[in-house]
Amino acid sequence: MFNNLFKISKNNYVIIFLIIINFMIFNISSNFQINKFNKIPSNTGEFPRLLYSPVEMNMWNTAYEFKKNTSFSNIQDYEFRHHFLPSKILGLYGKISNLDFYDKKGDINFKNIHSFFLFQTILYYLSVIYFYRKLKLLKINKLVIYFTTVFLLFEPTINQYRYTIFGETIFFSILIFLFSNLIDLPKKNINYLFLGFLFALCYLQRSVAMFFIIVPVIIVLFKFKKNSLFKIFNLALSYGTILLILGYLNYNRSDNFYFFPTQTIDNLYNFFLPSIEMKNQNYNSVLEAKNVLMSKKLNFAEKNNLDLNNESDRIIFYKWQREKAIEAILNNKLLTIQIAFKSSLHSALLNPTEVLFTRIHGVGYYKSELHQKTLKYRVIYTLLVFFIIFLGFLYAIKNEIYIPHILLIAAMYFFSISSWVGYTRYFIPTYICLCLYFGLGIYYLYQLFNNSRINNK
Repeated sequence: MFNNLFKISKNNYVIIFLIIINFMIFNISSNFQINKFNKIPSNTGEFPRLLYSPVEMNMWNTAYEFKKNTSFSNIQDYEFRHHFLPSKILGLYGKISNLDFYDKKGDINFKNIHSFFLFQTILYYLSVIYFYRKLKLLKINKLVIYFTTVFLLFEPTINQYRYTIFGETIFFSILIFLFSNLIDLPKKNINYLFLGFLFALCYLQRSVAMFFIIVPVIIVLFKFKKNSLFKIFNLALSYGTILLILGYLNYNRSDNFYFFPTQTIDNLYNFFLPSIEMKNQNYNSVLEAKNVLMSKKLNFAEKNNLDLNNESDRIIFYKWQREKAIEAILNNKLLTIQIAFKSSLHSALLNPTEVLFTRIHGVGYYKSELHQKTLKYRVIYTLLVFFIIFLGFLYAIKNEIYIPHILLIAAMYFFSISSWVGYTRYFIPTYICLCLYFGLGIYYLYQLFNNSRINNK
């Protein structure tokens, strides 16, 4: 046994060394953030900075309720509005680890929150190790593997979320496990049952992955051609089974069978339509457009006697918003493309300090002087990283290295489905998909440096 452990350690000493260094950084940073941001601000109505958004505060409360009553009957006893798994994972973890959420006085209690950050970080390490070993089996150049691993372990835009409860790091871990399967698809049909389940797990963790199952279908069709039928069937069977169970849970509660979050119904109206209306109606700001749109949808609810405390009526309410948004988009195609393009560019502007600076500044960070001061540094960092990724893309084309292009299909999926929102956080799945191009880009620069040094001797 010890000989085997020594052999594994010897063959993988680089990644072990990288993880040890990364773990030291994690401990320092997590302890700093917990100690600095665990206090509740004196301003009435503000959240403790460790829960830096209303969405996280809502998730904290939902997880607390799930911890108190962890049962199948309680697994989805409220509207499926956002993501299915994150609050349940946090609540279940709280039950196992004695994370209390609140003390006897009713104040938020962050005791043992470090262990949750540690849990999701270890899960992330396991996914990176699995991906690393898969790349080695596929005989990718070892320096490319090392550079890719460094990117996944140390890139701050990706790794800042391990100090939050929002579950991004768990989602990234599932993604990396999926990458390992996409670049080396199983040959046995039966294995696709598990793969479909893994894609369903990815969706349950983050609703942005709702149609991500399309990616393996495309790759399987391309690779196996006539032999792809049973593989795709098994993928669809396990994935569809999870969706049916989710739909049943929603139907059992509300008499409405659905398996996509209700936020996906009205998000165009709430997040995209205001920008179109601001241009069309010459409003002074997006906020003014949002207020007008808010009035319109509340008027619709009032005229149609909708009880917004009733889930069935809320779904009618959401569907009306979707219809209005689609109608506006179809009537303003050119303007829609312009706004979507601008939002997509904004989402691709990396922000390695978003979580930290939001906690430092609090509410209103995105309009703050701190945000403006760091903008030029974010632009420089983004251009540098994407220059390296572009070099990696060119290197892969020139040397006929096809594996990174498989993940590019995944990147195109995430970018097309979420970049229009304009939030940097929504771009991170796309960004992670480009990890191999980054590794190839650094390797290409390394080769240029080595050749230049040899020529100068």
